[in-house]
Amino acid sequence: MAGDRARAKDGAMIARTLLIPIGSLGLLAASCSAPPQPGEAEPPAAAEGSSPLQVPQSLAREHQEIHETLARATREPGELGKTAMVLEQALAPHFKREEEIAAPPLGLLPALARGPATAEMRAVLPMTQALERELPHMLEEHGAVRDALTRFRAEAVKANKPDYVRFCDALAAHALQEEEILYPAAIAVGRYVDSAAPKP
Repeated sequence: MAGDRARAKDGAMIARTLLIPIGSLGLLAASCSAPPQPGEAEPPAAAEGSSPLQVPQSLAREHQEIHETLARATREPGELGKTAMVLEQALAPHFKREEEIAAPPLGLLPALARGPATAEMRAVLPMTQALERELPHMLEEHGAVRDALTRFRAEAVKANKPDYVRFCDALAAHALQEEEILYPAAIAVGRYVDSAAPKP
C-alpha cells in the first residue's frame, strides 16, 4: 500500500510539472493565428467522459490553426505562396505522425496528476515505444521544417507581411518546445505507466 501511494504521488508530481509548460502552447497559437474566417471549422470539443488517450484539445487546436494560417499563405502570390506550400508539405506528414504517437500520451497527464496509473493506461505503450524508436527521424524532420520555415519567413519579410513573420517565429518556438518538453514528456508518461500501472 505504501508503495502504491508513493508511485501515485510520484506520478502526480510528474504530471503536474509537465502540465505547466504544456498549458503555455495556446499562447503560441494565439500569437500567430488570424481570427477564424467564415466557414472555417473548429476542432470538436471533447465528449463528456471520453477516453483521455487522445490528442489534447490545446494541441489539436494549435495544429489546426497552423494549417489554416498556412492554407491562407499558400494562396499568396509569388514566392511567398510557393514557400508557404513547401512548408505545409513538410509539416503535414510530421503533424500527422505526432498526432498518432506523440500527442495522445499527453492526454493521460491530467489523470496521472489526479491518481495512480491504471491497467487501462497501458494502451499508451505502443505509442510511446514507437515514439522512442522514431524520435531521431522526427527530429530530422524538424530540420527540414526549419529550412522551409526560414525561406518562408524571408519571403514574408520581403513582402512586408508581419503576421506571417510572427507566425514563423511562433512555429519555430513550437518546434523547439516539442523537442525540449513535449516529446520527452510523452516518453516519460509511457515509461511511468509501464513501471507503475498494473499488468493484466
